[in-house]
Amino acid sequence: MSFFNIVRKSLPSSSRLIASTLVQPTRRYIIRSPLIQNRRPASTSTSVSPSTLPEYILPSHSSSTPITPLRVTSPSIRAIQEEGYLENPKLLPPDQAFLHITPEAVQQLSEITSREPPDVVDKGLALRVGVESGGCHGYQYTMVLTEERGVDDYVMQPDGVDCIPVVVDLTSLGLLKGATLHHATELIGSSFRIQDNPQAKQGGSCGCGISWEANEAVPT
Repeated sequence: MSFFNIVRKSLPSSSRLIASTLVQPTRRYIIRSPLIQNRRPASTSTSVSPSTLPEYILPSHSSSTPITPLRVTSPSIRAIQEEGYLENPKLLPPDQAFLHITPEAVQQLSEITSREPPDVVDKGLALRVGVESGGCHGYQYTMVLTEERGVDDYVMQPDGVDCIPVVVDLTSLGLLKGATLHHATELIGSSFRIQDNPQAKQGGSCGCGISWEANEAVPT
């Protein structure tokens, strides 16, 4: 389980992690900033209308943890290929390309929507969730509020709820698929958390609450 206090930050529009940083993680220090650092500069060569992107509804699943149904918009494989940044990109199957989002997390997304200026929300404000190489266990989660989009972003909108969406880039989603985004309120404060990540090795989390180790089934 990892937890974050969210800050607002604009990121480059081409928002993928550098793929090589996810192959053999070697950095063994903790990066405590929630910002994703290895970003490629914005690309101006590719423009994709959201209306042309494939969209599907992910219903809630049977679980002891309540989950909100999502409307998921997947990226355009053509746009990713035209940009030429990711080598041999492949989209995830629809039944894998999602995060579970709890009602508590949706409620917090709604509160962020209501307190941010309407013009900022209208520009596409979203909670970006990602993974980067680093930390004492190889990987670490990142979260930030941003108005930017990358051509390889999956956009996850809680269905029927007036709130900002969650966006995850293709590379990060490969290491997050099926995980749960939760928001908890405790005596020490409230925060978003990533929990129950199928890609995380059991017992492979660091005491810092941020760094984690991928299980052996995750391709490298």
